[in-house]
Amino acid sequence: MAANSDFKERLYFIVAHKWKYIVPIVLSWFVKKDKQKVVNKVVYVAREKDKDWIFGAKVRRLSRYSLLNASTHYHDKLRQLPNADGYFFIYQNYFCRCLRSKPSIVGKKNIVMFTHTNWSKKYSKTHVVWCFNKAADYVICLNSDVKRQLIEAGVKPEILVVMHIATSSDFFYKHERGEGGVGFCSTYSDRKNPDLVFDLITNLPQRHFYLIGRNWENDPRFKEVANNPNFTYFKNEPYDNYPALYSKIDVFVSPSFLEGGPVPILEAMMSNCVPVASTTGFAPDLINHGVNGFLFEPNERYDKIIPLIEKAFEIKTNTRETVLDFTWEECAKKIDRLFNS
Repeated sequence: MAANSDFKERLYFIVAHKWKYIVPIVLSWFVKKDKQKVVNKVVYVAREKDKDWIFGAKVRRLSRYSLLNASTHYHDKLRQLPNADGYFFIYQNYFCRCLRSKPSIVGKKNIVMFTHTNWSKKYSKTHVVWCFNKAADYVICLNSDVKRQLIEAGVKPEILVVMHIATSSDFFYKHERGEGGVGFCSTYSDRKNPDLVFDLITNLPQRHFYLIGRNWENDPRFKEVANNPNFTYFKNEPYDNYPALYSKIDVFVSPSFLEGGPVPILEAMMSNCVPVASTTGFAPDLINHGVNGFLFEPNERYDKIIPLIEKAFEIKTNTRETVLDFTWEECAKKIDRLFNS
């Protein structure tokens, strides 16, 4: 059954999409990358609609702290890329689209950030893996499990690099805990474990919950908590407001079933929030259970997590000090080195 599904996926890619890459395919036959060429001018690529979201913040900060001649490029259709020696794509699907809109990038240095496996019919495993192997020099995996998954999917192991993405130690400032708030931060999707979010809000009425994100009102259960006195929803807040929002939170909960990061854990810890997180993404790399936060298995019930939240309020550790190595400055230096390696 799986073999039949894989065959259908490959066939669909060939018929529906691969022909769109005819120009980059032909260019790859004749244009050979000069691996000795020094990369100086680089462009960090995202969509226009990402500007006020996490992706926009990432490309701005990485380009700002790069020691190369770095700039950002935003375009909702991911077109009109300026000429450069190298390109950084903040999301894997953006790289695929840019291969079609600017085929000449096959001869440039391309670095792609891969957050987590999120295959779709259009951007299937076959589709994305083909693009990586055709023209990516490096694919940044946010944790070692993502690297393993991509190797199993067929990506060349030599182009995969594990790198925990960063946050800003200046932008996110330390706040003194004591307000008693519990927070979440994410865009709504099934993999964010929404039932657990709503169960915690409903069954811990003595704690005030802050939900930072978008599209959570689309869940049928949202109405259950929308008017609760212990619940505040910060919908579509500009990213520049995030530090002030984190200052309301003492304990940050990350309940996802699947994550690449998640970056909000790092942002929350940089703000001195105590994390209570599922063992997904790089959470186990950041959290020392019982010392600077708590970990739980992704399928755990809410009644097992409530005691962890209460214990988190007792932690005295300055969680910010435990993540100071994960700054944009350090991350930008690592990416600079990849561009010239």
